[in-house]
Amino acid sequence: MELIHIKGDTWAFRDWQLIPFYKLDDHRCVFLDTGMADQMDALDAALTEHELVPAGIIGSHAHIDHMGSHARFREKYGAVLALSLGEAALLASPLGLNYQYHDFTTDEVAADPLLGPPICLADRIILPHEDEIELCGARFGIVHTPGHTLDHICVRTPDGVLYLADAMMTGRTLYRSKFPYAFSMKGYIESMTKLRDERADRYVVAHDGVYHSILPLIDLEIRFLQGRMREILDLVTDTVRTPEDLAAAICTAYRIHPRDHMDLSYFVRASQAYLVYLRELGLVEFVLADDRGWYRRTERSFEERAIDLPEPGRFR
Repeated sequence: MELIHIKGDTWAFRDWQLIPFYKLDDHRCVFLDTGMADQMDALDAALTEHELVPAGIIGSHAHIDHMGSHARFREKYGAVLALSLGEAALLASPLGLNYQYHDFTTDEVAADPLLGPPICLADRIILPHEDEIELCGARFGIVHTPGHTLDHICVRTPDGVLYLADAMMTGRTLYRSKFPYAFSMKGYIESMTKLRDERADRYVVAHDGVYHSILPLIDLEIRFLQGRMREILDLVTDTVRTPEDLAAAICTAYRIHPRDHMDLSYFVRASQAYLVYLRELGLVEFVLADDRGWYRRTERSFEERAIDLPEPGRFR
C-alpha cells in the first residue's frame, strides 16, 4: 500500500480506497476505518514497513469496506475501538449484520470471507450529542452524518483534516457507482447539505480523494442525484412496481450485472431507499390491495419540476 501524507500527523494508506490514520507519536497511530477483511495482510505489511502500531480505531460506519479489519486490529494490536451508537449496535451481534444483509442467513453472514470476523464490541460508544471525543490521548471532532448508514459519522483529526468516509462521493467514483447507495436517501442528502458548513484544512473522501474544498463537489453530487431521481422515477411503470422490480429495471437500464446474492441484495435495498424517498417527495405512493403492496407514480410526478432537491450552485 502507498503511504500518503495529508497534513501534519494525518496520513493515509492508499489501496483502491483511502484508509486514513493519525500518528500519535513516531510509532502509535489511530486509524479512521480499517478497510476490508482481505486487505488485512497488506495493511499489516504496510504497518511493519513504516514501524507503526494501531493504538485505536474510530469507525465511520459498519460497511464491509470500512470495518472489515476492526476485530483483527483489536485482537492483534489491542487497538481501542470507538463507534457511533447505531453502528456499534450493528457490529455487536450477527443479527446486527443481518439488519444490513437482510435476506442472508446468520450463518451466511458469519461465513462470508469479505466480512471476516466482523462481530466486535466497541470500547467507546460515540453518542448522538457528542461532537468530539478523546481517544488514546488525542481529541477528534465528530460530525454526525446519518443517511448512508444508520449512524454514519465523519471524523476531524487534531490537524483539522475532516475524514468524510462515505458521507459523499466524488469524481469518477460517483459516476461508476451508477446510483449511490443510502440507507435513507433523505438523510444522506440532508447530511451532505450539512457538510457545506463544515470547515476543514483538508477533506478526505474514502473513495478516493483529498481536497481543499468540497463545496463544488457537493453541488456536483446533488446535480447528479437530481438526474438519477428523474431517471429512476421514469422506471416506475405499471410493470415495475416493487423494489425487486425496480432493482431489475435499474440493472438493465445501467447495464449492471449482479455477481452474486450479496450484490443483488445491495441493489434491492438501494432501490427500496429510492422508492421511499420518492414517496417522501410525493412522487410515488404505496398501494395495498388484495394483500399485495406496490408503488405507483402520483399525478404530481408528471409535472416538469416535480423533483425538488436542495438547489446546487449556492457557493459559485
